[in-house]
Amino acid sequence: MLQTSSTRPSAPNDTPDVAARPRTGGWLEERLQLSALQDKYGRKAFPLHSTFFLGEIAAFSFLILVLTGIYLALIYTPSITEITVGGQKLPEAFASVQLIESIPAANLIRNVHHWAAHVMIASILLHGFRVFFTGTYRKPRELTWVLGVVLLGLTLGAGFVGYALPWDAFSVTATGIGFGLARSIPLVGQLLADLFFGGAFPSLGSLPRLYTIHVVIIPLSILGVLSLHLLFVLKQKHSMPGYARPLAEPGKVLGIPLWPYHALLAGELVFLVLGGLSLLAAFVPVHPLAAYGPPTAETPSVKPDWYLLWIFGVLKLIPAGLGFSVGAVTIGPEFLGGVLFPALVFGLLALVPWLDRTNRRVLGSVEYLQPPTQAPVRLALGAGALTLVGMLLFAAYYDELGLTLGQTWLLTLSVPLILSTGILSWIRLRSRRCPRARFDPTTED
Repeated sequence: MLQTSSTRPSAPNDTPDVAARPRTGGWLEERLQLSALQDKYGRKAFPLHSTFFLGEIAAFSFLILVLTGIYLALIYTPSITEITVGGQKLPEAFASVQLIESIPAANLIRNVHHWAAHVMIASILLHGFRVFFTGTYRKPRELTWVLGVVLLGLTLGAGFVGYALPWDAFSVTATGIGFGLARSIPLVGQLLADLFFGGAFPSLGSLPRLYTIHVVIIPLSILGVLSLHLLFVLKQKHSMPGYARPLAEPGKVLGIPLWPYHALLAGELVFLVLGGLSLLAAFVPVHPLAAYGPPTAETPSVKPDWYLLWIFGVLKLIPAGLGFSVGAVTIGPEFLGGVLFPALVFGLLALVPWLDRTNRRVLGSVEYLQPPTQAPVRLALGAGALTLVGMLLFAAYYDELGLTLGQTWLLTLSVPLILSTGILSWIRLRSRRCPRARFDPTTED
């Protein structure tokens, strides 16, 4: 049932019959007037388009992460104090994860927790791609976009901090890299190392602090940012696909009402996400402790998961001797590749709504998704940026592929440039050969 209004239509001079209004729970309705809440929000229209469910997949994944994390916290011990297990001395954290792996249901829940993190990050990224390439970050939705960028950063941070929790050889090595990056920040590096890692790493204070960040600070931050993001979306309404343009009334959203139609679809989506995560957890093993074993004096060769691999690729591209000093401050390659570059990336992402200087009257109202080819420069820059990230993932493996550092630099820079230039040229040429009407320039924002 499609509708274009978020309020219940009424006939002229029609007085609502309060007694005839459906009552929600009787006793609760008398005290809380829940039917008024349903009248105000239950008929809010949601566009019926597959890409609009990406944000909901991220939210449902976060809910699953919280629930599975609560269960795992009942078994896990955030301590690196050694205890004797089966005649072998092991860190308590490592031993507690061993216990989780030995219980089939607990191990399944651990695997679901792991895959839910990947799905949440992937859905946030795909949701961001849709918003970027369709131009729906423009005025008045700048703050909604910025909150999405912050949410992505928090989710990546949660994934990184989660590396430390098993406290195996992989965890200690990967977290040690993060410790080195924190210390490389000029002026405040040691302060950050003391705050987040308890000073030296590894130390008795490292894991409890990282655990607190992972299970308390970041989840509460994500919850706050996600709530604000949803509040802004509720206030500013959803953008609609192009097919809704001739059908929607001015100022209205064409779609299905929140209750009961969208709620039913969302309920189905919850079970689909949970079912998919359960299948992955059952058939695709997740970082078994036996793969690396407990921490040792030797440093294993490790690479982060895909969502952090681009930073690892930058670190591999920067020569070890690159750096300079400004007075008493030393700027090293770790800071340049592992801190400054990601900070610039997220800073540019946050500023996208203000950097986009395209004429709004040419693009049309932000109420509708703009076809990506209508903004060729944005499409070319976005495709080039994504290709650059892909090449950085490739650069993380350049030595295994038998390439030199110079060859990797050449490929990393040239491929995105060639692709973005080709896309821009193709769209320009196509628009000249097959001119088409742009968005209606008379539509008001």
